[in-house]
Amino acid sequence: MGRYLKLTLFLFVLFFLFSAGSYAHHKKAVLGESTSSSELNFPPVTAGPGLILPDSPFYFLDKIKQQLRLLIAFNPKERAQVRSQIAGERLAELRIMMARNNPEGIIVALSELEDETGLAADELFDADAQGEDVNELSKEINNVFKTHREILDSLENQATGVLQLRFMLAKLAIKEAKNKAEDTLPENELENEINDSLSHELEDSLHDAKNSTLTLTRVLEKLQQQASESAKQNLRRREEALKRAIENQDKSLRTQEELLKRLEERRSQLILKSQERALEKIRKASEQLDEVENEIEDAAEIESESENSESSDNRGSSSNSGSGSSNSGSGSSNSGPGSLNR
Repeated sequence: MGRYLKLTLFLFVLFFLFSAGSYAHHKKAVLGESTSSSELNFPPVTAGPGLILPDSPFYFLDKIKQQLRLLIAFNPKERAQVRSQIAGERLAELRIMMARNNPEGIIVALSELEDETGLAADELFDADAQGEDVNELSKEINNVFKTHREILDSLENQATGVLQLRFMLAKLAIKEAKNKAEDTLPENELENEINDSLSHELEDSLHDAKNSTLTLTRVLEKLQQQASESAKQNLRRREEALKRAIENQDKSLRTQEELLKRLEERRSQLILKSQERALEKIRKASEQLDEVENEIEDAAEIESESENSESSDNRGSSSNSGSGSSNSGSGSSNSGPGSLNR
């Protein structure tokens, strides 16, 4: 009985090891061999890491410190700034975890980076909705998000396999947060950010298409290498499925092109609205200028009438004085003959 139990256990272990090896081989064929994180060139970051790193058993103390910083931030605007700073710390911690080639620490740092970036965008949006002046903070946070996106973009381009997929997911989360934060920008800054987002979306679409094509081609080549007489029928079905996947990828590219078109239409609408508002401001300013000119003309007419009135009064006084003198002269003349008569 004990011999059969040992034999059964031995066969189960062999089956488990064989299955795990087959799964790992299939995963490597599909995703490619994952890059070692310490081999990647991490771009420079401006923020510094926290005092306690994600691979420490006391990392929870850093989380407590983070909550205290948020407690003393009394409004959404201050909390948005604090969370943006914490996101910068998590990016710096990611750099250290990658240098140490610590997979668990990398996952923690990336997850924290995604969470803090999204929460910073939410707080910024709430502050703007409450009527707070967030113009400068919005510019600052959008620039921070843009830097984080570019760093993850660089890491994604260098990495392969599962690590590349993890960077891609983190970058998508940051892009979503940045899109929400962009809504709080002034109109002139919003137009620039939309143009930047369109350019980045186009680059991402081309890069994703290239990566998808390379991945599918690699799988197809692997399947062709495994071809044998006994498995030809099954391989043909898998090849057909891959061809359909390539066709679906083409459809996805067309969908992305439609998305870019809609983004461009949105940008045009925003520009048109900005122009209409500018024209309305110019029209109002022109009307105000006309009113000022009318007031100046009215004042000039009043002043001219006043001067004419004063001039008429002066001429009337001079005429009265002249008549008086003439009458006096006549009186003198009249007195003259009277004197002769006497």
